[in-house]
Amino acid sequence: MAEPAAVDLVPGFARDVTGLGHHGTGDLELTLPSERDLERAADHFRQSYAPA
Repeated sequence: MAEPAAVDLVPGFARDVTGLGHHGTGDLELTLPSERDLERAADHFRQSYAPA
């Protein structure tokens, strides 16, 4: 799982949602409005599926 503490939290791209009462399985939220952002997030996706 991608941990917010291990990620450069870029405003508008990545934010820590720890303790915000969100739905989902992790505490890192990524916003992907463009294809460039999708490419930038690929490593985070891989990390979230890696064995713990």
